[in-house]
Amino acid sequence: MRTFAALALLTASLTHAGDFKAAYVDFSRALVEVDEGKAARARLQTKAEARKKELETEKAALEKDGEAYKKQEPMMDDKTRREKGEVLLRRQGELAEKAQRAQLEMNDAERKEMSTIIPRFETILAEIAQREGLTMIFDKVGSGLAWAPPSLDLTNELIRTYNTRKSTTPKAGAAGATTDAPKK
Repeated sequence: MRTFAALALLTASLTHAGDFKAAYVDFSRALVEVDEGKAARARLQTKAEARKKELETEKAALEKDGEAYKKQEPMMDDKTRREKGEVLLRRQGELAEKAQRAQLEMNDAERKEMSTIIPRFETILAEIAQREGLTMIFDKVGSGLAWAPPSLDLTNELIRTYNTRKSTTPKAGAAGATTDAPKK
């Protein structure tokens, strides 16, 4: 009886397999190739470089103080040596924590920058799926997709459509700009 039920389910799923049509998209590539993603990356890069410069300045000052400590260490009494050594160690720890916080802040800023793009991607992909009669669209990286023919890759179409829509979207407050607000 169980074998028959399993066979019936398998036959039913194979019958509907002809209706199944899928494609994939590389979200990671799309995020960095759409114009808005490129602009976001440039803003993030500017922030990252400023933070890196700040941390490098602090690191250089700490290294300079460490070298001075090593030169003066033989002339220090035990109490002064211990106190200055503890101060340097504390500063090293604080610098390491600051670098870690900076990295977390940059990751958070990247997530925020990109989070406005993803919902628009999903809208465009839903339209493509509807138009092409697709059952599913997989994320190339996140879905565990091992292989699919390049003809099923929608990444270029997603990027092209996104950029076209962003370039033709009127700016808020621009002369003659229309809104999607319902009319009364």
